[in-house]
Amino acid sequence: MSLSSASVPIGATYSPTGGSATSLVSMGTTLDQNKLYVDDASSLILRKTCLATVKAPTPLASAPNGYTQQRSKLVFHVPLLLDNGEYTVNTVEISMSYDPETDSSELAYLRELIAHVGVDADFNGLFLGSIE
Repeated sequence: MSLSSASVPIGATYSPTGGSATSLVSMGTTLDQNKLYVDDASSLILRKTCLATVKAPTPLASAPNGYTQQRSKLVFHVPLLLDNGEYTVNTVEISMSYDPETDSSELAYLRELIAHVGVDADFNGLFLGSIE
């Protein structure tokens, strides 16, 4: 199905099944970020990592409510050994920006959109290079 005719089931419930629980282990934090790795017994060169960052709202007179938006972001780095013996790193980024007045149900809606796009076949074309 093309992206132009995709549908988003608002209010859907997502429940992962199968797989095995794999921990994220912190390698250190600063005030606004946490660097983690996926504890899946990979060799150091193939270790998957995740960088979580948060930028808190700050006062800004020109913003609609006087503050910038909250910004939260996860960046996963997934190393891959290529057939030619070289290594590359695939990357997945998930980010969200929202007004400080956004309530928990509105945040849940935004996170629901992220979940849906990640698992629904309607969006396969996008991740294969088509914006149609």
